[in-house]
Order: sequence, then structure tokens, then C-alpha cells
Amino acid sequence: MLGGVEDDIVKGMYRLRASANAASVQVQLLASGPILREALAAAEMLESEWNIGADVWSVTSFTELRRDGMRASRARRLGARGVAPCHVEACLAPTRGPVIAASDYVSALADLIRPWVPRRYVALGTDGYGRSDTRAALRRFFEVDRQSIAVAALAALADEGEIERTRVAEANTKYAIESTGSAPWAA
Repeated sequence: MLGGVEDDIVKGMYRLRASANAASVQVQLLASGPILREALAAAEMLESEWNIGADVWSVTSFTELRRDGMRASRARRLGARGVAPCHVEACLAPTRGPVIAASDYVSALADLIRPWVPRRYVALGTDGYGRSDTRAALRRFFEVDRQSIAVAALAALADEGEIERTRVAEANTKYAIESTGSAPWAA
């Protein structure tokens, strides 16, 4: 455990890894559980192969983050003054770039915090019924492996006009991601 993050762990998320890349284009990767290792690998790929800075955030509880967001929203709605931003807002406010969240639960879990994410937000999860012989194959099937996280980040950056859309197609080819196949929840 990193020093000084104890309170953030209890609140629901902390920055595990700040980007080592000072690139002008940045993304924020949020991940929970075993998918955290995939997000760390995706960050390395984005930095070394695409020259994109990527911070990685460990999400210890999407549910706790939602409760805190609802607390802040309720206080604002009821007219309280000087309401502190919720933890998600406070963590992400000083950062740049789209936010990509990955979980080995359904994407609806990561969607719990969408109202408090200040920028483009993409939630990846294991929606559908997976049939695979290995964890790596299952993660690829559900599009939550390191390559899929990296492609989601590139696509979000393209949607924002930060990079050319051709780079997304290049990544799909490079990582052998089938862009015309069925979505995992429809398979």
C-alpha cells in the first residue's frame, strides 16, 4: 500500500500510479479488483506505444463513491453552502483527459459514479454470459483486457478530437481486436 492513501482507500479510490509521461494528451484509468493489473498494463502500453500519459486509479468501492456523490448532490440540492466536492470530483478535478473505468463486474457498477465524473466517461465491464477456457480469454471476450482498455482510451481521445480516429483503427489492428463482431452482451 502506498503511504498516505489510507483515507482515500476508505473513501473509495486513490491514485495508484501517476503518469510518467509528460505528454500533452492524457487519460485517467480507473479499475477495481483483478482488472487493476490490466489497467496498469494498459497505461504502460498507452505511454510507450502511443505517447499518451495515463494515470491509474484503484477503485476500492464504486458503491462508496456513489454514496459520497449522492451526499454532495443532496447537500447542494437542499441549499447547503460550502459543500465540499465528492471524492470522485475532488480526485479527478486536477487531472486531464477522458476517464475510462474497467471492472470485472457489469459495467453498470462503474456507471454508478458517472454523474460526478467531470469529463467524458467510458465504463467497461463483464456484461453478458462469458464462455472461455482462461481468464485472459474471458477478459478479451468481455473487452476488459489491457488491449481493450487502451483502445477504449484511444477511442475516447478521438471522440474528444485529441487524436486522429485512424489511431484507433491502427490499435484495433495491432492488438487484433475484432471491431465488427458481436458485442459480449449480445453473444
